[in-house]
Amino acid sequence: MHTPENLYADLAGYYDQFCHEVDYAEQCAFLKRAFDCLALSDGRQYLDLACGTGQHLAHMIKQGFVATGLDNSADMLQQAKARCPQADMLLCDLAEFDYHATFDLISCFLYSIHYSYPVSRLNETLRRAWSALKPGGVFVFNAVDARGIDSNRMITTRTQEGGNQLEFCSGWQYAGQGDAMTLQLTICCHTPNGVQQWQDAHTMTAISLPQLQHMLADIGFDVLLFEHDYNALIPWAGKSFNVIVAARKPL
Repeated sequence: MHTPENLYADLAGYYDQFCHEVDYAEQCAFLKRAFDCLALSDGRQYLDLACGTGQHLAHMIKQGFVATGLDNSADMLQQAKARCPQADMLLCDLAEFDYHATFDLISCFLYSIHYSYPVSRLNETLRRAWSALKPGGVFVFNAVDARGIDSNRMITTRTQEGGNQLEFCSGWQYAGQGDAMTLQLTICCHTPNGVQQWQDAHTMTAISLPQLQHMLADIGFDVLLFEHDYNALIPWAGKSFNVIVAARKPL
């Protein structure tokens, strides 16, 4: 059994295998499309929040962006630096980075914005993104409305690495009220010598999409919500509970 404190340090070397079903290229194509359509700033400085092993950074560098990655795990950043040696890396919590009018584009995918807990800390993360953007810059991230969480739904992915089988099971738990939801993780590595297991129950911020919209608007962002479809910029119809948020800092 491994404790939450060292979970991501333990898993840094396995992380890409656990996320092998994530289409980073598709997400970055959407990100570039949103930037081209919405950004009004004058450069291509890019910051990826909760960058993990640097998959988004690598794709955006190929598209001509000058990249910076932020993560609170030194082990993840080590992996990201190996993948993207030309990128700057910042070891920092989401609610503590401090830039002023530096970036044209900021992203935060894989629902990592919810790691800023509680709501007051999420608000601080959004405010710091506002400060870090140049006028006309865009902050793009995905989010889930807590009212749509199915606490009985768990997602399991499996992959092979050499003679080892990796199994990753995750799901959100929400009691139906309050600003806390839990990300439940159970991760197993089956080897010829036995089973290595990690477990984590990480508290994340539960928020409704209208609340999130109001929070962003109060900070000063122009807010657009899109359907959670990385193939096109489709305005949110108001029925689904997963969205992609594009928040632009006015000129």
